[in-house]
Amino acid sequence: MTRGPVAVLGGYGGVGAVAARLLSEWGVGPLRLGGRDPDRLARAAEELGGGVSTALVDATDPGALHRFCSGAAVVLNAAGPSHLLRDVVGRAARAVGAAYVDPAGDEDLRERLRDDDNGTVTLLSAGMLPGLTGLLPRCLAALQPGEGGTLTGYVGGRDRFTPAGASDYLLAGDGFGEPFAAVRAGVRVRGAARAVDDAWPPFFPEPVAATPYLSTESERVAAELKLADLTWFHVVAGRYLPDVLRRAASRVAVDAATAVTEVRRAADLDTFGREAYQIILVELSGPGGGPCLSVMLRGTGASGLTGAFAAIATRAAWSGEAPAGVHHAAEVLDPAAALDLLRTTPTVTGLEIVDGPADATEEETL
Repeated sequence: MTRGPVAVLGGYGGVGAVAARLLSEWGVGPLRLGGRDPDRLARAAEELGGGVSTALVDATDPGALHRFCSGAAVVLNAAGPSHLLRDVVGRAARAVGAAYVDPAGDEDLRERLRDDDNGTVTLLSAGMLPGLTGLLPRCLAALQPGEGGTLTGYVGGRDRFTPAGASDYLLAGDGFGEPFAAVRAGVRVRGAARAVDDAWPPFFPEPVAATPYLSTESERVAAELKLADLTWFHVVAGRYLPDVLRRAASRVAVDAATAVTEVRRAADLDTFGREAYQIILVELSGPGGGPCLSVMLRGTGASGLTGAFAAIATRAAWSGEAPAGVHHAAEVLDPAAALDLLRTTPTVTGLEIVDGPADATEEETL
C-alpha cells in the first residue's frame, strides 16, 4: 500500500525532532520536514538519513502551508506557539484530505475543527499535558475498573523551556482549566485544594512546589471514569522558576516578551549543572480507600515526552489504527499499547506500575 509522506511541521524543534526520529525508527513515512530555517532543516534531514525531504514553510503563510500539506498522509504540527497558531495548520491539513495530529489543542481547538469535520482523522492533545496526563489514568482504570474512585496526580519537574514552550505556558490564556479547583463528589469545586510549597511526592528526587490545577482534560477523565474525587498538582522544582511563576500568576505588569525571557532564564538557572526531568505520577484508589494502583512515568523533559506521544499518535493515524473524526488522542488510543511504545523511547527514563500507593516498595512493582 502506497501512502503519502508524513509531514512534520517544526521538524527540527524540541518536539518535532524527537517525533521525527521515532517515526523514522518505526518505519513511518516517508518523512517531510518543514520549517523556516533552511540550515536546521538540512541538518535534521541529514541526521535522519535517506528518504527524508524538506520544505521551507512559515505556518503564517497560507500558500506555503498549503503546499507543505498537499499530498501528505498525515500532518504533525510540532510548530508553535500553539496559542497563536490555533487551528491554522489543522484546517490546512484537512483542506487537502490529510490526517492531522497536534500535541496541543484541548477543547478550544477541538470545537474549532469540529465545525468542518470532513471525516479525516484528527488527533489533538497529543503531548505531555494535555495528552499523557489523560492517558495514564485510563491505563490504571483499565487495570482496575470501577466507579466512585479517587485519583491524585502530579506532573512536572526540573526542566528548560523553548521560546514557544514558555510562551504557551504563560500566554495560552483561560479556558484550559482552573487553579486550586478539584473534583469532589463528581463535580468541580473551586478552591477545593491548596498549594504546597515544600511537597515531596513519591518518585520525585527532591522537594517541589505543588500547585493544584484542574484542567479541562482532567474533568473529562473524571467524568469518563466516574470518579468521586480528583486532584491534580502541577509541580516545579528549583529555586528560581517557582518565584517567577508566582509573580506571573499574580499578574505583575510585564510585557509578554519580558515574561517569556524571565521564565526561560529562571529555568536555565534551575537546571544549570542539574539533570532535567519531568515526572507524571498518578494514584487511583477504589471507593472508601479501596484497592489502589499507581503509575509513574519519568522523561528527559517536557519536549521529549511531548514528542514521543505525538509520534505515537501520528503512527496510529498513519497506520489506520485511529478512528475518523476529531478526538483527543488519549481518549481513542489504546493505553496499554501506547505505554508499550513509550517504554522503547529514549526520552522515557522510567515507567512503573505499582500495585498499591506510589510509595510502595520496589518488590510490589509490576
